[in-house]
Amino acid sequence: MNIGLLKLDGRAFLAPLAGYGDSPFRILCRHYGAAMVYTEMVSSLGIKFNNTKTFGMLVFDPVEHPVDFQIFGARPDAMAQAAEVLAKAGVDAIDINMGCPEPKIVKTGAGSALLRDLSLIDAITSAVVRATRLPVTVKIRKGFLLDNNVAEEILAICEKNGVAALAIHGSTAVQGRSGSKDWDVIAEAKAKATIPIIANGGVKKAEDAKRFLDYTKADYVMIGRAALGNPWVFEQINDVLGGRSPREPGVDERFRVMQEHVDREVALKGEVIGVKEMRKHLAFYFRGLPEATTYRGRINQVKEADQLKKLLNEYRALCTGASEEVHHDA
Repeated sequence: MNIGLLKLDGRAFLAPLAGYGDSPFRILCRHYGAAMVYTEMVSSLGIKFNNTKTFGMLVFDPVEHPVDFQIFGARPDAMAQAAEVLAKAGVDAIDINMGCPEPKIVKTGAGSALLRDLSLIDAITSAVVRATRLPVTVKIRKGFLLDNNVAEEILAICEKNGVAALAIHGSTAVQGRSGSKDWDVIAEAKAKATIPIIANGGVKKAEDAKRFLDYTKADYVMIGRAALGNPWVFEQINDVLGGRSPREPGVDERFRVMQEHVDREVALKGEVIGVKEMRKHLAFYFRGLPEATTYRGRINQVKEADQLKKLLNEYRALCTGASEEVHHDA
């Protein structure tokens, strides 16, 4: 199933990841087989009032296509205007954030706060769909409070207003990242849906994605934090869904990807910011590697790109040696 007129090759999407899902990371995820990548959420008011920082987040590379730009806000006019600007920028789809539980977003009436106001959801989705010919998608949680479930009501609104696809996270806003993920609410919405449903929440590895899709019958699956330091998870998901054994990248490939990520961050944001951004990414890349805690501490002291690359080469040699020892012992 396509999303509107957008033809997609695969069923696994990169979720919008605030603070992580910038262009360099999205490029790597597309390289490893993400069928579509979502951007970090961008303020519709920031676009409306030409905020410099906001426009700096609108950068994307042609290799990222298809890319779904996520906007947030509580004013239908501003959301519609933001969609018009993004459409002119050449994006492939517009996503409306209705799931972010961060207090600074909720207090503005945006993000998951919208889950408490279905009439405003109606107004926003209608305004954005009317403002662009691009597919408009919506990302929600199942509700705001712990016992809330408004997924099917929002689905009906989205279908009425011409939304092209709905992503549902199986937890409430007050749960945040904690608590269980309700796959049943996604399965129930999918059973009634006439538009594609994107299942989101709780996937940690490729096999989880297959179980999620099999259980909910959703059309697509959205991968968030499981992709951090692990962009090849999309290749692994594609393999599992295709009946193939997932491949684990070796030490050389892992460190080559890290180096590429460093180069892209520095090229996009400059050395000072690029190196700072990479520290948090590398903390994820180092998961499961020998002496990871030591090297996480060391990278946090690095401020220059050359120093960072030198440290990565040192760590690569250590991990290569450890890998060879394990292989020899086996």
